[in-house]
This record gives sequence, C-alpha cells and structure tokens, in this order.
Amino acid sequence: MCPRRVAKALSSVVLLALAAPMSAADRPASPGLVRVRLGGLFDAGTVQRSLDRARARLERPQCQRLFTDFQDEGGRPLQDVLDRTGRSGAEHLGTLLFYDGGGQPRCQGPRTLAFTWKGSQIVFVCTQQFVAAARRDPLLVDAALIHESLHSLGLGENPPSSSEITSRVISRCRG
Repeated sequence: MCPRRVAKALSSVVLLALAAPMSAADRPASPGLVRVRLGGLFDAGTVQRSLDRARARLERPQCQRLFTDFQDEGGRPLQDVLDRTGRSGAEHLGTLLFYDGGGQPRCQGPRTLAFTWKGSQIVFVCTQQFVAAARRDPLLVDAALIHESLHSLGLGENPPSSSEITSRVISRCRG
C-alpha cells in the first residue's frame, strides 16, 4: 500500500475514534478538568494511577477510619470536615489538584514525595522522587497522596510527625 493511502486510512480511523461516543467508564470523573497537571505524560500517568488506587483504598471502611483517627487544630475529627462538605474521603481526594513541585525547595529532600499546606486544595508532587518510589513501592506513593489529602482537610504536623501520619495511612489502607 502506498504511504498516501496508509496516511488516509489512519486519519479515517482517528476520526472515527474521535467521533465515537464515550462510555460512562471512559469519561473523566470531572469532565473538562484535569486534576493531575505535570509536564511529562509518563509522570502524570504515574501520579494518576496512584491517585486512582488511593481513591479505591479510601472506599474501604478500614481506610476511612483515618478521618476519625486524626483531628484538625480545633480537635475536631477530619470526618466532621468531610461531613460539612458532603463528600467522602475518596471524593475529597478527587477534588485536589496535583502540580509538579520538582523545582520547589521542599522537593530537595530525597524522601519527600509530595507536600501541601493545611487546608490547601493544591498538592505539589516531587516528581523525580515520586516516580522512583512508585516503581519500588506503590503502597507508599498511594499513602503519600492520602497523607496530603489529610493535610488538605486541616491536619497539622508535629504532632503527629510526618512519619507517624504515613505509618497510620499504610496500616489502615494496605490490602
């Protein structure tokens, strides 16, 4: 087949694929809104897969106990924060925005996978460390995203320490 015919056939296939209606399973949870905003497609895909797994973990009752294990500054369980928004923990995690934090000073530490501030809807991913850790320990990177979602709900740090938070997330959400 001549190269021109191959190109024409391929463009027809692409047009058909674009015109085909999406099934409900193919549609993004929030149409038109990309929650993972990292430069490289591979890196963004790695974070998105971890985010999907973390959301699935948060659907389990044992993992949901995190929201009663931890409190905000006022001593209120994080579950109360969720209840006020009418969202589950998994739904809350799905509302957060994930940006590349590779150039941020907090990503200079080799063990920092992601960070945010108390009450923030933005999580910065330390892309290089996150992707490397995802290859070695998917549970750890899933736990890191859940850990940051707890901060976004108002959980402070020191106390509890960062390692205590991550340990509790892994304990509650493994399996």
